[in-house]
Amino acid sequence: MEKQQINEIVIFLSSYSTLPIQYAVEYYFYRRFLGFKNKVWTFILSALLMTIIDYIMMKTTFEISRIITADIIWIAIISFLCYGSFLIKFYAVIVINTISVLISLTFLTFDFWALPRAHNFNMSFESHMIVNIVDIIAIDLIHIIILFLFLKSISKLLNLKEKVLNLYESLYLLIPCLAIYSFSLIFYYIQSIRIENKKYYLPYIFPKLYYALPFVSAALLMAILIVAYTFKKMLEGEEEQQENILMNQQFKLQLAHSKNIEDIYSEIRSVIHDTNNHLACLRSLAEANNMEAVKRYLHNIGKTVERLDFTIKTGNPIADAVINEKCNIARNEGIGFKCDFIMPKESLIEPMDLCIVLSNALDNAIEACRKVKDNNISKKICIKSFIRNRYLIMEISNTNIDRLHYVEGTIISTKQDKLNHGIGISNIKTAASKYNGTVDVVEENNKFVINIMFRIR
Repeated sequence: MEKQQINEIVIFLSSYSTLPIQYAVEYYFYRRFLGFKNKVWTFILSALLMTIIDYIMMKTTFEISRIITADIIWIAIISFLCYGSFLIKFYAVIVINTISVLISLTFLTFDFWALPRAHNFNMSFESHMIVNIVDIIAIDLIHIIILFLFLKSISKLLNLKEKVLNLYESLYLLIPCLAIYSFSLIFYYIQSIRIENKKYYLPYIFPKLYYALPFVSAALLMAILIVAYTFKKMLEGEEEQQENILMNQQFKLQLAHSKNIEDIYSEIRSVIHDTNNHLACLRSLAEANNMEAVKRYLHNIGKTVERLDFTIKTGNPIADAVINEKCNIARNEGIGFKCDFIMPKESLIEPMDLCIVLSNALDNAIEACRKVKDNNISKKICIKSFIRNRYLIMEISNTNIDRLHYVEGTIISTKQDKLNHGIGISNIKTAASKYNGTVDVVEENNKFVINIMFRIR
């Protein structure tokens, strides 16, 4: 076997010897950044398959074509193995490749100038082979360590497992990384040019340019982290805005509830204040033996007292207050209201969360019924609940003629003011998630049903 062939075999084996560590780092990143749908062996099998494909393409295709084809195949594999939207999976694959190429560019000047000098010493062929092996493995390990540190930082900055990003947010994260990757990849693979069957290396043609290359590559590496950091701050700003809207809505609910209680107490005070007058009138009517007038008077007093009591009783004062208030609004607007709702005396649900869920769901139901202008369609709201093991399940249904609008799997409002509207179901989901609950929405013919499940014990 010729020395050239031996040298190629040594380079090949040394290069592929660090691949398991490389894949281990990538697995760590994908698991933290996206999460895996399948067992770890599926990733190992995919990595092995990708290595074989890469080796075959290395013998048959151009370098750039091989890289692009490998990227497409790997994106398809990660799309199958991991959770998340396609664009975020695309970003996860591209950001690894981008960092890898930029690390290689950072060390490119060292590779061209220092390593050839290391082989100029008077050494035997066997010594040259040993130097080659140590050189390739050492540099690959340094690359992998740096890659690991960057990927760990990105996965810490961007914890996207529980988040749903819309198209614009995904593109905001992907486009800068894809642009850096394209630029870096092109520059990395034009290091040698052929003119009139002669091969020239750019570092020897433009040596001064390569002195600045490590700094440019390092700056681009930092740019990837900066984009991730600014994206994190953008998401935190949006979450804070949503929390402010929710707090504002909670405050309005508290004010409305306080006003309802105040009105009830005012009527109670009024009845107590007029009790002596009522008794005097009844005494006069009784002395005059006017029993018909006494009956009418007592009937009128009974109607007044009825207004002070809730017609719907659920076993929970907060639920009573909210449901009776919404029931009165619905019936005053000609909307049928049926309630078969119970609440256990003891549950984990905080009063404010219960108020948020019932108020938002019933407000949405009333608003949907208001939009019904066809007299042939009956406007009605039905609220009921039942307990299954440790869970309380609420079902609120209402007449509905409009279809829901979705963006990236999230229900959005059709109103112009989308900042302050369209967060009702979002608030319900937030409250339910605090109790390991779920929210399920069903659309039927002229009917909308929302099922909410809470863990109450």
